[in-house]
Amino acid sequence: MTLEKYFKEKKVIVDKALDSYLPEAKAYPSVIHQAMRYAVLNGGKRFRPILAIAATEALGGTIKDVLPAACALELIHSYSLIHDDLPCMDNDMFRRGKPTVHKKFGEAIAVLAGDALLTQAFHVLASMKNSKLIQRLVPEIAHAVGSHGMIGGQVVDKQISLVKRPQLPEISYVNISKTGQLIRVSCLTGAIAAGADKKTEKTISDYGECLGFSYQIVDDIIDSDGFVRIMSRHEAQDEARVLTERAKKSVKILGSKANRLGEIADFVLNREG
Repeated sequence: MTLEKYFKEKKVIVDKALDSYLPEAKAYPSVIHQAMRYAVLNGGKRFRPILAIAATEALGGTIKDVLPAACALELIHSYSLIHDDLPCMDNDMFRRGKPTVHKKFGEAIAVLAGDALLTQAFHVLASMKNSKLIQRLVPEIAHAVGSHGMIGGQVVDKQISLVKRPQLPEISYVNISKTGQLIRVSCLTGAIAAGADKKTEKTISDYGECLGFSYQIVDDIIDSDGFVRIMSRHEAQDEARVLTERAKKSVKILGSKANRLGEIADFVLNREG
């Protein structure tokens, strides 16, 4: 199966599951539920949940093992996008060709919709049937998206946006934390759901960390921001290429089972949007 077909197939499954995990649009108070569904069910690529699924399958698990947790990751990602788009943050008017949540529903509902999606994500995790899996996943995901992870990266990103020429350590921190930590923990989630041993968890986590860093550098190149504020596009591309090779090398120990993960790493490097 080609990677494109793999993504399309898994996206259908993830979209259906996400729909089931979200409150009905008509449930009172309907405006918040409409905003939540608008933010999530708007044509996203579902990269993070599919990455979790791919990691699980590479380690002998099944999509059923990881699907709720994979959807929780997408709910968290959707919440982060709502808040990123707010006027006090990036002040974006459109996302994926549609008005952002705060433009369609107002700033107050946008903030609350983001809060609700983050809360719903942990409700989904806590509702999983395997209690041992819950105990492993909740702290890992919470740490990855908290002040030492995604939120911390967003804080530093906001700070350096005011600086004419930021320093490499600060931009690297943003790339590793703001985008990279959610991608890393998506991979780790897949490994944990598959019942991998600690050594294999570390292998998959290393892959995810390199992949997440590469993903954000490519975003920087596309957006002419971040890394390309302090180096040339060619130099930034070289950095992304090195990280991609490091990601692929880290999972070579898994043999042919890691082929899909290698394809995903190449996809991240070569994407144009």
